[in-house]
Amino acid sequence: MSLRTHSFVWGGLACALSVGIGIAVGVNTQDFSNILFFIVAGILLFTLISCIILCNNFVGGMVATVFRWGFVRMPGIIFELSLDGCLFFIGVKVLFWIISTLISLLFGVLAIALGMVCSVFVYPFALYESFKDPLD
Repeated sequence: MSLRTHSFVWGGLACALSVGIGIAVGVNTQDFSNILFFIVAGILLFTLISCIILCNNFVGGMVATVFRWGFVRMPGIIFELSLDGCLFFIGVKVLFWIISTLISLLFGVLAIALGMVCSVFVYPFALYESFKDPLD
């Protein structure tokens, strides 16, 4: 299968899943204003996944670069070699692990959000390029 077909299948699956979740949430809560949000999220997911799969634009590289910003290196810790010092060392290492995980998740969400916004504008050109000059 071509990359274009894969982009249609996987992007359409993500869009259908998002719309299905929106309908289920709207029916269960009797609040149908959520359906519009999930429809828009489905369209944004479709264009993001399709742009990443087509590989003829900058969206995939941008998402990976922004996501890579979240992986920070925490500083070293100076501690004394006693029971209190070792407990302090372990506690601070766990705290740094939690902070770095939260930073990574934050930048991951930022990368996906920026990718969704950019992909809406890039997708028509990427689709045109995939018809004009297919990669496979």
